[in-house]
Amino acid sequence: MWILLTFIALLIIVYWYTYPRLGEIMLNAYQQRAIQQANLVRRRYSINGISLSVLETEGARNKSKPLLMMIHGFTGDNSVWLSLATLYKDDYHIVIPDLPGHGHTGFSPQWQYDIEAQSTLLNALIWRLGYQKATLIGNSMGGYISAWMSRYKASAVQAQILLCPAGLPARRKSRLDALLDKGQNPFFITRRRAYYRLLSMTMSSSPYIPRMVKDVLADEHIRRVSEYQQVFGDFASTGYMNTQELAKTRVPTLIIWGARDAMLDVSALDNWLDCLSCDYEVFHDVGHMPMLEAPGRTYQRTQHFLHQPRADYAA
Repeated sequence: MWILLTFIALLIIVYWYTYPRLGEIMLNAYQQRAIQQANLVRRRYSINGISLSVLETEGARNKSKPLLMMIHGFTGDNSVWLSLATLYKDDYHIVIPDLPGHGHTGFSPQWQYDIEAQSTLLNALIWRLGYQKATLIGNSMGGYISAWMSRYKASAVQAQILLCPAGLPARRKSRLDALLDKGQNPFFITRRRAYYRLLSMTMSSSPYIPRMVKDVLADEHIRRVSEYQQVFGDFASTGYMNTQELAKTRVPTLIIWGARDAMLDVSALDNWLDCLSCDYEVFHDVGHMPMLEAPGRTYQRTQHFLHQPRADYAA
């Protein structure tokens, strides 16, 4: 009996010291495989004093392929685009930055994280890559950055695709709005369980994520909460986009929104459509992250938009 108890105790000890390390190994293996499938490599570019980490199409740059830049949202990183990037790899030179304060780019209290500063940084990255223009795909905060670039740095934008973009208010309150009204910011968490709730808010139909991988993601998020607070403060200080200025946008635009978005309610789409003459689509079974929840459908819809005659979308 004591042998069995000793064996069980050893198993518990091994589990304790390897968990969630095993989850970290699983996560890294998955991401590395997805990066390879998308024909991407990780590179760094020094842009405006920031060492920006990006995933970029492997090999020598082929300027015959147009540049496609994917821009993640608040507390995300460039890994959220890997499923979609795989579908685009044959047609575009892809670049997916980790925005300042996120992912491998890291954080500095001296950096600026407002929308204008991030737009300026990504505009400089386009030039650094040797391109004049890029097609932008932005989600949430990344959608706001894309919309800002398309209005104020339009010479560098070929077209833009906004997935549940921040930047304009919604006509109905989301779950996130309700929490913020109570003084509760679900991004600023101290426990894994709170991270699980946050994850359920970001996606309505999340791909399967093993529990130990979720715990790795939760621990990393919790470790960076104080950094995210500064990023959020700068981001929020930008306020909503000026609708009169937004209406001057002439970049061809597609907006995709998930009807089950708990972060930014789909009713915000009406305010975007009041300002922009653009194409749009609502995915009725999707939440805040269409590129993760429905990558195939997102790809098909964006491809249809990108192959339309440009005159169809001119304002």
